[in-house]
Amino acid sequence: MRKVFRKLHLWLSVPFGIVVAVICFTGALLVFEDEITSLYYSGVSTVEPQREVLPLGVIVEKVEQGLSSGSEVTGVVVSSSPCEAYKVNLSKPRRAALYVNQYTGEVQGDYRRLGFFSGVLRLHRWLMDTKPGDGGIYWGKIAVGASALVFVVLLLAGLVLWLPRNRKMFKNRLKVVFSKGKNRLWYDLHVTGGFYAALLLLVMALTGLTWSFGWYSDSFYSLFLSSESDVSIVTQLPDATTGATTVSHNRAAQATLVAENDAVSAATLLAAQSDGSTGATVKADGVSGATTANNGADGSTGATVKADGVSGATAVANCSAAGKYGSWSKALEAVAALCPDFAEITVSAGSVSVKYDGWGNSRASDKYNFDESAGTLLSVQKYAGTPEKSRVRGWVYSLHTGSWGGVIVKFLYFLAALLGTALPLTGYYFWIKRLYGKRKQK
Repeated sequence: MRKVFRKLHLWLSVPFGIVVAVICFTGALLVFEDEITSLYYSGVSTVEPQREVLPLGVIVEKVEQGLSSGSEVTGVVVSSSPCEAYKVNLSKPRRAALYVNQYTGEVQGDYRRLGFFSGVLRLHRWLMDTKPGDGGIYWGKIAVGASALVFVVLLLAGLVLWLPRNRKMFKNRLKVVFSKGKNRLWYDLHVTGGFYAALLLLVMALTGLTWSFGWYSDSFYSLFLSSESDVSIVTQLPDATTGATTVSHNRAAQATLVAENDAVSAATLLAAQSDGSTGATVKADGVSGATTANNGADGSTGATVKADGVSGATAVANCSAAGKYGSWSKALEAVAALCPDFAEITVSAGSVSVKYDGWGNSRASDKYNFDESAGTLLSVQKYAGTPEKSRVRGWVYSLHTGSWGGVIVKFLYFLAALLGTALPLTGYYFWIKRLYGKRKQK
């Protein structure tokens, strides 16, 4: 049986090994893309904290005045750190953004995905191929998918071949020896390194295949999704006159169900969003320092309201932003008061997305909807209430990229991907050496 696995391991490696090495190496380069990009843009993405922050609506209005025709603001990313500039996302060019000083309204610089990483991603996913406009065969995508599928078989066959026959072999196959020459080092990298990296490489390969083949994606997700994978739970938030209700929406059947109310206190919500008769002064220190304003449209004195439902929440919200983006200001301030421990808030037309620090699904977020004319919060969809399909897809992405566990996990993914690169290269070395040795004997 071992002989069969050895032949399978060898003859699948020969035609697919080069592509596997390219996929693993480019994957290793992409692991720390976010961190490297943040470092690259650190000169324009950081600010000196000041006492008052401009209303979000005012910032967006100022940015739009300087945009070229056809481009508009699609959203604003707000960090919990007062030292991080606002990131204003634009509709054109694709994935473009501007870093804006939230204290002065000054545009500090623009953001683009680094060309190096764009090229690495194209090589990683499509071998630099482009999708045919006429619906033809996407050869680069197929080649990557086929190689990833073969890689899964190679890893499993390699694990079978790794199994030692006795205790002494077991000890030797758990360590890499550096003192016995190049051949022994390369052998240990292939055998021992492959064993240690196998689990993470299998995770990366099995999740990556969901982007290569539709049939695989459908089968993969069917293993993890229940029959109610499209069900979402949306909590209608209270205003000054109504209480909170929770509604569950089945996107497939458009059915409406009553569910248990989300644990958001009415006191907190009313502190974060007041009606037009009295001005609520709210403190949202997570946004970037303290800003104070009167929310009362009639010029009456703003009342200070303590948001008891939010642990440790203080300051407040400047609800006097002018222009068509004034509602964005009010929505941001209300959500920041409700979620003082946020890591990042993204505000766009009619919705606010909230992300938190911690391990797990890197795409997890709570989503609030707001009235675009008044800025009052209308409903919230907590991460636990998002459709199961969306949560599973987020986990697949997080498991594939290593973004689920912080810098240490990313480093382990980086090492595993480098070892994945070394596996076919060291395999080729020993295969060619064996072929050359046989010819020499003849």
